[in-house]
Amino acid sequence: MTGSGSLSLFPQSRFPFNASLAVSDSRSEGSFSDSNVKQTRLSLRQDYRPQLGQWSAAAGYDRSELTGTFGSDTVDRVFGNYSNTLGKHSVNLSGDFSNSRTVDQSSKNYFLGAIHGYSFSDELSLNTNASITGQQFDLGSQGISSTAKTQSTQIFSYANWTPMDSKWRGSANLRYFQTSNTIRGASFENRTLGGAASATYQASRNLNFFGTVGLNVDSNRRTNSNQSLGVSYTGDPLRLGSYDYTWFSSASVANATSGEGSAFRSLNGSLGHSLVRSWQLSEQTLLNGSLNQSITNSRTTGLGSSSTTTLGHGASLSMQANAGDRLTGYLSASFSDSRTRGDAASNFQLLNVQLTGNWRIDGNSELDSNLTWQWSRQQSENLNQPVVLIDEFGRPLFREDTSRTGNTSLSGGVGYGHRRFLGIRGLRYRLDFRANTNRDDSRRFGNPDALREQDRATLDLDQRLFYRIGRLDTELQYRIAEIEGQRNQLIFFRVIREFGSF
Repeated sequence: MTGSGSLSLFPQSRFPFNASLAVSDSRSEGSFSDSNVKQTRLSLRQDYRPQLGQWSAAAGYDRSELTGTFGSDTVDRVFGNYSNTLGKHSVNLSGDFSNSRTVDQSSKNYFLGAIHGYSFSDELSLNTNASITGQQFDLGSQGISSTAKTQSTQIFSYANWTPMDSKWRGSANLRYFQTSNTIRGASFENRTLGGAASATYQASRNLNFFGTVGLNVDSNRRTNSNQSLGVSYTGDPLRLGSYDYTWFSSASVANATSGEGSAFRSLNGSLGHSLVRSWQLSEQTLLNGSLNQSITNSRTTGLGSSSTTTLGHGASLSMQANAGDRLTGYLSASFSDSRTRGDAASNFQLLNVQLTGNWRIDGNSELDSNLTWQWSRQQSENLNQPVVLIDEFGRPLFREDTSRTGNTSLSGGVGYGHRRFLGIRGLRYRLDFRANTNRDDSRRFGNPDALREQDRATLDLDQRLFYRIGRLDTELQYRIAEIEGQRNQLIFFRVIREFGSF
């Protein structure tokens, strides 16, 4: 049985209630997996706001249950929140508890949070966040069980000072963080209390001075402090024909000390420039391009002293089209390259392409997309720690330690629909391509809307034909997907006949 239902009580009142229940079976949908997963999703929510006053509250319950050849996977979640505004004060309280259970493991997650804001004036404000989070994991396999618990508490206060008629700006924060972990009977606990302050002085439109100070103390009474001073200068934009040219520079000095008596000092300087141009291809299409280059030199003394120089290049090209209701789209591509030389040599490259938009081709067809492709590569060398290898004759060989990593990811989707396919009235065609090469493990942490990671397709191409004659409805589906590195294909045909006078 596959179906869903929802109930709304007093939807236009101050206390609306919403409930929904959905049940689905993979055998009636068509699936690549032999598990025949059955899904049950229940959601309850109650909201309330008084007739007089600025406060509101909400509470709810969610339950997601999956059953199949893997056993059962259940997530229960209870949540609530309260918000109020009293003059210059604003308060928000929230809580969340979830319990996730599978055949061989279970986890409990909870969160309690409070946010308080106070506005002294338009120039001075104070915000405080406090939260308690915790997780408990119970693992059991082949008669062996283990339990891990973790809990963290943090309080963070932030003050921001932005006077209207002054060149000065300032901010300060105070934070407390405590964490405790218990793994197989062994406990670890740490507490940190710290604060920081920063100030900036805008000497002119181009020249800016800044400084920061910070202090941290942990549960072992170890004290860490840091200070920094810097200056930045940005040149006025220059118009070179159809191009806009800008340049910038900055320099800073920093000092850090720890309770163990070690000191760390650094001197940094950077210089860069950029070139930007726009092309108006038509009244509805705009093309933007930019090039940038920067060089940064960093020298450190004390513990782990080093000297490095980083040269960075970047380029981007984007096109935006807006032709009323027919076309809204955005296409962009950007590439960056960073090369560091010195005591810690490394290379990093990143390429990002994004396509987003909607194109109404004609009265019957439409194309929509929200797709992002990203490629990155990183290489680092540790010149201070060579690796010793032994050749076939037993002689030592020294080789510099070099590590290389790369990653490619694709996420989003592209869809195409036609309401009169091949010119046949009533014949509808739909194509959907979906990609998500990134892993999602949020179900273990109490997200009832997340599916089991084992059954998720990383690449999915789904094509469907729909045709209706009177009360006879037909559907033909052809689907190709990659699940857990394996390619799967599915052909699915369904005929539905309606009866009755509804």
